[in-house]
Parts: sequence; structure tokens; C-alpha cells
Amino acid sequence: MNKKDRARQIIVYTVYVTSVCCLQVTFPHVFRLLGRTCDLMLVFVVLSGYLFGTVDGIVVGLFVGMLRDYFSGPVITGMNDAPVAVLGIGLLAFLYVGILSSVLFRTRFRRKYNLGLVQVAMVSAAYYSLGHILSWLYLKISRNIASYHSLRYILFSSIFPQILVNIVAAVPILLLLRFAGPYKKGIKSGLVDGYSVEDRRWQKI
Repeated sequence: MNKKDRARQIIVYTVYVTSVCCLQVTFPHVFRLLGRTCDLMLVFVVLSGYLFGTVDGIVVGLFVGMLRDYFSGPVITGMNDAPVAVLGIGLLAFLYVGILSSVLFRTRFRRKYNLGLVQVAMVSAAYYSLGHILSWLYLKISRNIASYHSLRYILFSSIFPQILVNIVAAVPILLLLRFAGPYKKGIKSGLVDGYSVEDRRWQKI
């Protein structure tokens, strides 16, 4: 990659990462549907990793995760019932999201754009399901489990609506990355027709 392309990559990613984080935090009600706010940060990390590979997924996941912790990091009850901010959870979570998104379909499918929406749905389901499980475990350990949501609420008022909202948000982000993304023509150098040269292994199976 020459200096011009590298500069384009850095500038575009910087603009997009800053934009999706600020928009989600500053205007949450604008990006709200079905009673849920679009998780622009999660969607952007998923699509970056899926379209452009593991390195991009890791780097974008790290920076978006750091900003997520800064803007809206989780808070738990510490000693003397005082709220304590937990930093680093968003960073680690989005790091793994970026890695997972880059390898989930790699060995069997080309990086087709419609599969990017499928991946957003799958990662969203896993991410929010794990979030509910960890919240339930924390409340159980702290002996406050009686205050948690019912399974019906979790599925039909939280996870499923959030998946649909994230898919809707993924469409414009996917188009931006494709036609005005960090790489010319939406394809990273070293990828052939949108998938890694190493991914040709699936053709031999």
C-alpha cells in the first residue's frame, strides 16, 4: 500500500469511527426504532472486520471500544453501594467482535455484501445475549436477581428488536464502506473479488 492509499485509509477510518460514536451518543433518539437505539458502533466494527479482514477488524474494534468505554462504559455497584465505572470491557468486547466478524464466513463464503447483513444479525444476537447473561450472573452474585427481566421481555422486547434495528442501520454503513470507504472501490489490497486469497481453500473442499 502506497502512502496515498494509507493516508486515505487513516483519514476515512478516523472520520467514520468518530462520526458513528458521536452520532450514537449525541443523538440516540434520532437513530431509534422499535423502541431500541441503533448500535452504530457495533455495526461499524462488524462490517469493517467482515469486509476488510482481521487487521482492520482488530484496529477498528480497539478504537471504537475505547470510545464506547469513554462515552458509556458500564457501571456496577462497588463497596458501600457506590457506583464504579468499569473500563476496558467495551475495548475487549469490540476487539473480539472485530476478530470474529473477519473470520466467521471466511472459509466457506466470499465476502458478499448481503452476507454482511447476516453477520450483523448473528453478531448482534450473540453480543446482546451474552450481555443479558452477564447481567443476570452479576445480579445473582449480588443477590439482586429478583429485579431482572423475564425471558419473554429479553427475547421479544430487547434482542429481536435490536437485531432488526441494527440490520436497518447496517445498510447505509455498508454502502458507505463500499463506495466511500477506506479502500478504493471498496476492496482492500490483497483481497480478490472481496475475499482473501487464502480463502480459496473453500473451493478445494
